[in-house]
Amino acid sequence: MIRNNINGDFSKVEKISELKPGAFININWNKKKLMLPYSLRKDYISFTDRKWDWRYQFNKDGSPDINNPSLYELLPSGEVKTHFCKSEDKSSNL
Repeated sequence: MIRNNINGDFSKVEKISELKPGAFININWNKKKLMLPYSLRKDYISFTDRKWDWRYQFNKDGSPDINNPSLYELLPSGEVKTHFCKSEDKSSNL
């Protein structure tokens, strides 16, 4: 679930165009609960805390591919481990 946080007021994001600085995403994955802040990027949509990076790539038409996100994990060695995921929330219209 993606939420905007503006001055401590939280609201659920219904469309990707509603993302604003301060937004974050809650992810339950592999017995981990992650809350990652929105990070402005040019080539993809990213939520990262610099240890975990949740990304949505763009389709050829410019829309985000919300059904196939990627989760990147920065390991203590500096290596980056990629986890390919499938979204469980097919009703999202991001």
